[in-house]
Amino acid sequence: MIKITKQWIKEPLLHFLVLGAIIYVYFSMVHKEVVVDSKQIVLSSYEVQELKTAYEKAYEREVDKATLKILIAQKYHDSILLEKAFSTKIAYNDAVVTKRLLQKMQFVMLDSSKYTEPTQKELYDYYTQNIQDYSRVKTISFSSVFFRNDKDTRIASTYGLLKVANVNSVDARAFSDISSLPYHVDNASFEEIQGNYGKYFAKKLFSLKQGRWHKALQAKDGARLVYITHKEIESPYAFDDVESRVYNDYIQAQAHQQEEKAYKEIAAQYSLKVEL
Repeated sequence: MIKITKQWIKEPLLHFLVLGAIIYVYFSMVHKEVVVDSKQIVLSSYEVQELKTAYEKAYEREVDKATLKILIAQKYHDSILLEKAFSTKIAYNDAVVTKRLLQKMQFVMLDSSKYTEPTQKELYDYYTQNIQDYSRVKTISFSSVFFRNDKDTRIASTYGLLKVANVNSVDARAFSDISSLPYHVDNASFEEIQGNYGKYFAKKLFSLKQGRWHKALQAKDGARLVYITHKEIESPYAFDDVESRVYNDYIQAQAHQQEEKAYKEIAAQYSLKVEL
């Protein structure tokens, strides 16, 4: 029995197992409270090239540095949400499922953020803080991304990209088809907008909120994603006359803020590495 035990003691495998057990116990005790604060998202040079190729194929032009930065920002955004979705073990290697997971993560971020019914004072404060959106508009300034075909499949994806990457009106031109009308219009009246883009476009444009990208509007020459940069107002509508609009806008704004807050909390767990 003693002879057998001595033989086992001399076995390298036993030494390896014992050493492994000691290391495991040591790290379990010493590093018990250690938590990984950040996960790195690596965007390979191949993936960056894929972004370039997809853009150049869709928009028929070379991608510049500013546009590539926008494309990478959206890829990073999607990668973070997908990483979080994959960690829930509900993901499958399928393009349709990937799209659905991104949509579900948007709902999760909203559902996990509770917001309360606004008081009358909160609604009135929102009304005064955004008075330009509840006033008669004399002239309007806006930027647009133009698509010749209003059924273009790029419209929805470009709208999502502009929102996610917070694209400014200048850089957004990289995603527009060539148009005889300017990308940006300053201080135009309703009559001027109607003459160039059509009555439907003008009516919708003058009702949009300032400082954000909006879904495509039908124009004479196609469809345009628009961003209102400035409104020159004449006189505000009475609060009682627009209270229902204020309420709907307030709820949407609060939901948007909560979604952004939830995303930032998730994004804080990640970092980005781009291999060019």
